[in-house]
Amino acid sequence: MKKPLAYLGIAVLSMTALVMIGVVVITFMITKIDGANERLAVREEERSSLEDGWLSAHGNEKIITLHIENVEIEGTTGTLEWFESEGSEGTVHFEIKSDDRISYLANRSNFPENVTSYPMYFRQAIESAIS
Repeated sequence: MKKPLAYLGIAVLSMTALVMIGVVVITFMITKIDGANERLAVREEERSSLEDGWLSAHGNEKIITLHIENVEIEGTTGTLEWFESEGSEGTVHFEIKSDDRISYLANRSNFPENVTSYPMYFRQAIESAIS
């Protein structure tokens, strides 16, 4: 009678130890993720303040609209045609890397000079053309 109780006690203690180890690991992971999210928020604030400072320093008070006309993708390369409300236009050549990064070929591309956030709009247009 004592042997089954001893085995049952060992099994309960083992399960308790596993649960405790799991709680410690999960707590550690949550702490790491929270720290990473805080660092990301700080970086985003810094980037935003730098962008605001750049915009105010350059006196860009007129509203310029960027229009993306055509996105063509062939395999891992493609082109994107754009024009802006100021009359400028151009073509951007890009390459899609294996880890879904988009690399712009600067020596073959014309980028908008008056729209500071064009990479975000280009990425959105390319991602929508991919899907």
